[in-house]
Amino acid sequence: MDSLSAFAQQLGIADLFGRGFFSVLVTFLTAWLFTWLFIPRLREFAVQVGWADQPNARRLNTEPLPNAGGLAIFAGFIVSVIVAWALRPIVVEIVNIQVLAILLGASLLVLVGFIDDQFGLSPLSRLLVQVLAAVLLIVNGLKIDFNAIPFLPLVPDVINAPLSIFLTILWIVGLTNAVNLMDGVDG
Repeated sequence: MDSLSAFAQQLGIADLFGRGFFSVLVTFLTAWLFTWLFIPRLREFAVQVGWADQPNARRLNTEPLPNAGGLAIFAGFIVSVIVAWALRPIVVEIVNIQVLAILLGASLLVLVGFIDDQFGLSPLSRLLVQVLAAVLLIVNGLKIDFNAIPFLPLVPDVINAPLSIFLTILWIVGLTNAVNLMDGVDG
């Protein structure tokens, strides 16, 4: 048991069976269970209402393939955030605002992704929403800060501030589009 506790401390877990670890475990299990139960139901519903890619000569699927799975995954994420918030392993007021900013930005991205899957949006409109989501994080203090990275030399604020903003926007837009491209193949 001592070696397990020592290993946990090396990972940054102070009390392996304390409240923080319990909160993380319950949050993970809640997200997993909710998503596992919700995806099949959403799949059936999506096919019924037409939220699916229909087979054609260009597609690999031979039956309607639902394209609303992201909604189930996002719902699992939202449920896990609510559970984590209820368990409150961290009680810091600024975290609440930042969590809300992340949720709002993520909700915008999911909504635009869903609308794009169903109706098709222009690349410019998707890009504008992605930049808006990134800016929402930045104005709430969530950005890449080079001076917070211990192994890098201090960067003067006159360079750090605009570079942090630019790289945060690039990171959010880049990751969003990388996932979108990776997910672009049916199934």
